[in-house]
Amino acid sequence: MQRIAERSAEIATGGEMRSIFEVRRAYHDSLSNMRGWLTDSVVSGGLTVLDRLSIIDAWQQEMVEFFERNGYCFACNRRLDRCRCPREPYPGE
Repeated sequence: MQRIAERSAEIATGGEMRSIFEVRRAYHDSLSNMRGWLTDSVVSGGLTVLDRLSIIDAWQQEMVEFFERNGYCFACNRRLDRCRCPREPYPGE
């Protein structure tokens, strides 16, 4: 199943490589949706604090991967070839 933030950005750009401005717009749109969902007691009222933290953690990792798939560093917003941020190896690397 395709992730929501990725699908929204793909529709907006026709599936082409996105600029940092488009990537950040998709990030902020997704963040706004997450905030709305997590603060809506009707939708997420039954979630524990641990559930909410787990969702936020998974969402943030999805955003890191989304930035990287588009050629940018999530932390500094630079192109990956210009990024100097320390990197953790992914499992299997």
